Amino acid sequence: MQRGSFIRQILRRVDWIPVADKWCRVSIMGTDLSPEALQKEESKRERVVILMIPGNPGNEGFYADFGEILLKNLMSRDERAGGSIDRTYLFYTVSHLNHVALPAELDEHAGALKANDRFQLDAQVQHKLNYIREHLPHATRVYLVGHSIGSYMMLRVLPYIVDDFNIKGALALFPTVERMAISPNGLRLRRVLAALDSQDWLAKALTFWLNFLPVSVKKWLVGVNLRAEGIPPCVREAASELLNTNVFRNIVHMSNDELENINEFDEDALLQHKELVHFLYGTTDGWVPLEYGLEMVERAPSGHVIIDDKECEHAFVIKDGRIVAEKLVPLIV
Repeated sequence: MQRGSFIRQILRRVDWIPVADKWCRVSIMGTDLSPEALQKEESKRERVVILMIPGNPGNEGFYADFGEILLKNLMSRDERAGGSIDRTYLFYTVSHLNHVALPAELDEHAGALKANDRFQLDAQVQHKLNYIREHLPHATRVYLVGHSIGSYMMLRVLPYIVDDFNIKGALALFPTVERMAISPNGLRLRRVLAALDSQDWLAKALTFWLNFLPVSVKKWLVGVNLRAEGIPPCVREAASELLNTNVFRNIVHMSNDELENINEFDEDALLQHKELVHFLYGTTDGWVPLEYGLEMVERAPSGHVIIDDKECEHAFVIKDGRIVAEKLVPLIV
């Protein structure tokens, strides 16, 4: 039988790990998840590490199907080109602090993290930097991928790690890196988010009952709203985990902070290493209007801004993960 990437199973493991004494959930995907393959220090094997930084909500589970498709596409490309089958690809996704409910067994041993803590954007940026420094493996090539506000986090941490890791690319997908408050979705939601954030008691009062719902009921509620064909099971699973009062409070808290602070594009801070950065913009994005992408064309190096021609949604993992994965393959070399 001919050896091929599609008979090499993509494995996935999900762990709760401490990052700077705060627990968060992390997913790792690849064909080999042995201790040798995951060791932090440089490996003798050719290893390509991809770190996915989520948007908001920041549950790593949303990206499982997308990550699997991307890995299969990369391995298939290598085989068509006659590349080495011994190359190891690893796809890491790190959740935002308290965007996944802290398990009861960890709540009593959560160190500096408490289940009801809320975190603003800067704290989540620092968390990603801490995670990379403490846990991300060194590799032959390292790629960062940010989605939505994850793109902003990615660009913020890039200058602090570029000299310590073999960073070969930073890929910003539907990037919320400027003028969020005056985007169509920002104009529609900012007053509601501001009210819920400033009146935290109200957010608790409106959502406390979510914590008493059985998991089966949460999944049913999500299924009612995500009924379209082709939606990956991991998306429905992750969406059901959002039905938690502390998760909801953190989504609101960080969203409002984004709307208040992501204003004019800070080129000095976010494009220090523009030669590494590629942007993907949509044509129907309510958070990132097309005009933002056209303006980025003038800032970024030639060819580093891609305008999607398939009308992919901002939340691309719901229905458009395969399309976006295919667009990333040429950028991961």
